[in-house]
Amino acid sequence: MTDQTPPTRRARKETPEPAAAPIDPRRPWMVPAGERPEIADDDPERLPTAQLEMAAFGDHLIPYVPPAPAPPRSLAPWALAVAILALAAALITGWLLPLGVIGTILAAISLRRPHDGRRVAVWALCLSLLAVVFSAGWLIWGFSQLAVR
Repeated sequence: MTDQTPPTRRARKETPEPAAAPIDPRRPWMVPAGERPEIADDDPERLPTAQLEMAAFGDHLIPYVPPAPAPPRSLAPWALAVAILALAAALITGWLLPLGVIGTILAAISLRRPHDGRRVAVWALCLSLLAVVFSAGWLIWGFSQLAVR
């Protein structure tokens, strides 16, 4: 009784494979386990834990590239929030004029920054300027009423 040596990889590659049965496109899960199209591998008998035939150095390695830094946070939403508060306060009283000025400054800074939302910053600027006009109108009217007495 003699033991046959197992065939080499080259011998296994050169032997023709039996024709596979056609796969029913309506039921692809009904394919027998031996005939399932697996990941393309040059050796179907090789265990998944076998040693890779690739060196751990050379041109195939991807060099490390650090991730891009996150852009700074946008000022436009804050400018819009301050502008809305300033406009709401300007409809009632004129004493919160500095809030409208702060909203205008934040919106102007936000317009100068390239990564901030331009539409939001323009809305914030318009609402802040409207709040400043309303507050100034309230203050002018209020001081004119004081001079009457």
